[in-house]
Amino acid sequence: MSNLDDIRLKINDVDLKIIETFKERMNLAKEVALYKKENNLPIFDEAREKALIAKNLNALNDEELQEYYLNVFKKILEESKEYQKKIINE
Repeated sequence: MSNLDDIRLKINDVDLKIIETFKERMNLAKEVALYKKENNLPIFDEAREKALIAKNLNALNDEELQEYYLNVFKKILEESKEYQKKIINE
């Protein structure tokens, strides 16, 4: 097997971990949505989102990857809010 094949196998393993983590995150987003629905809270919390982004960028601690991580994480937050809207409107 070539070195490229080895790397691709490792990427496949990482992708599976991302899938599991994504599912866990979205299940937690569902719990948040149910709480917000029960307590009549808005889906979007700007202060929470800004703090979360800042905390995660600090944890990333890699200036070269910061822009790319930020693009991915903002999309995750967007999809989380869409999922919460769906749950609240059911």
